[in-house]
Formats: sequence, structure tokens, C-alpha cells
Amino acid sequence: MAKDLETLVAKELKKGATPLVFDSLIVPADRMRDIDSRERLLNILQYLLRVKEHRHLIWNDTLSANNVYMDVFLGNTDFHRAALITGREDIYRHINWYGGKLKPDYDGRTVIETAVCAFSIGEDELEKCKKIYKGKEAYSFYFGNNQIRSLYADCLDYRRVMARDEDKLQATFGSIPEAASEDTSHAAYEKYRELFRLNDDVIRAVLFQALLLDDLKVDGGTVFANLYTIYLLK
Repeated sequence: MAKDLETLVAKELKKGATPLVFDSLIVPADRMRDIDSRERLLNILQYLLRVKEHRHLIWNDTLSANNVYMDVFLGNTDFHRAALITGREDIYRHINWYGGKLKPDYDGRTVIETAVCAFSIGEDELEKCKKIYKGKEAYSFYFGNNQIRSLYADCLDYRRVMARDEDKLQATFGSIPEAASEDTSHAAYEKYRELFRLNDDVIRAVLFQALLLDDLKVDGGTVFANLYTIYLLK
């Protein structure tokens, strides 16, 4: 974290932001999947942005404000939060426009990767975030804008480090499985391996990316969130 950003985050924590700290990230092999149609792509975008039929996923505006979304407006790529439905619908339109320019190929060339980000938090602080929603235990976290930027940057930095780590590649994919004896299975296996490496010879563009911090899973003192990336391959 840059020194100036670290200072800004420290100020937000003093004002009551939830003290969540990035730990690590994994990309399970089964979390890389092809998107085989435009209809499927639109449904995924609507789910990630919580728009259209997925608007009901927003049950707490404070939580929805925690999400970080990739946006493309007039050709300029940016990443920001969008708590209001109008902001998320704008991003949805922009990404549709961007996809129209890039023309995704749904014959094995459009892939969504779901990376699992792990964060740590103290037991006492986690207890403060506990809520009851519709009779069930849930958690409500508040993050400052600079803290969100920092957590997102930590996730991306770690993902880039993973791409160069042969041990993590081997742990994720292992050797070529016996089941991948047919050319199509073997080709898919190798495609995902090279995608894990973030190989520029394989990746044509990133169509969309989102870190969803409104759908956190808590296990002990660890908080898990998903980082979604939609790649267009060459």
C-alpha cells in the first residue's frame, strides 16, 4: 500500500471503518468457467451489478456501497463504487456498449474467473458487525472509500503475484488429468492454466471485473469475498 493511501486508510479506521485486512487469494480450478452465450453473459453481468431481476440481492445500501466495479465510459476504464441502482444500471449499459465493441466469442473464448479473497478481522471487531436479518445471523461491514481502494488493490496485486508462482499453479491444476485425454478437454485444461498465468498471449481483454463485498462469508476469524473477472481470449 502506498504511504499516502495507508495514511488515509488509517484515518478512516479511526472514524469507525471495519478493520478488515487482506490475507490471501486463491483461484480454484473449478472457478474458471466458459460463458457460452450472450444471454448467459448478460445474466452474469446483471447478477454482479445487482440490476434487473437481481435487484433483490441488495438488502442493505451500506453493503452494496462496498462493492467495487469496473466501468468503461467513452473508452476510459475506471473502478469505483456504485451504491445506487441508477449508478449500477449506468455501468451495466457501459459494459454492454464495451462488449459490443469487443464482440465476445462464445465458442470457448469468453471465461469468468472467480477468485476467493480471504481477509482477517479481530474477534471483538467481528462481533460488533453481527446483525440479525430475517431471523438469521448476518454481518454488516462499513468500509471507507480509501480502505476499499486499498483492499481491491491488495487483491489485484496478489493475483498478479500468483500468476508468476509455479507452486500455486501446480497446486491449483496439478498434472494433466487422465480425463483430459481428448483434444477438446486437453485444450480447455491448457487454456485455464494459461489464464491462471495471466498470459498476454492468451488474454485479449478484460470485459468486466467486480469485487463483491456485499456477499461476505465468515468462517471463524476469516472473511471471504469473491473477485470476479470476465476475460475475452484470443
